[in-house]
Amino acid sequence: MKLLVPLDGSAASACALNHALWLAEHHPGALLILVNVQNAQTLGLSDVMRAAGETVAAQESEEILEKPVARCRRLQRRCEARAEYGPVAETIDRIARETMADQIVMGTRGLGRLRGLLLGSVATQVVHLADIPVTLVKEHKVAVKSHFEATNWREAPAIA
Repeated sequence: MKLLVPLDGSAASACALNHALWLAEHHPGALLILVNVQNAQTLGLSDVMRAAGETVAAQESEEILEKPVARCRRLQRRCEARAEYGPVAETIDRIARETMADQIVMGTRGLGRLRGLLLGSVATQVVHLADIPVTLVKEHKVAVKSHFEATNWREAPAIA
């Protein structure tokens, strides 16, 4: 089983990683494909800085993926990490096709019904684009005790 897990460093994507790790625990040999997608908009780059976008994106992706990859290894789960640059939803769909993923597991930011309807969300776009099952994981509003540690890995202790 191949699980594509888009990560953006948010608590919601950390919850999605938790869920993907749980799924992998129940499917021996599962592969988690961790991906971070950046673009000029996600990086907040001005038109002047767009030329350096891919370099800045690679640095940001490395930072976002470092702890989730270490966590998968510590839990002895197979994983690979990918840093991508481009439109977020379309890139997630492309990677799912390229890797022949069986499922996409991703967090939702919870924009709310009206704002989500007006603006759309990456999660909604992925659901419409993907030809495979997409599991959307909501951010936990309360602390949840789990053997997978903190849901926000930015606040989790560094791993040696």
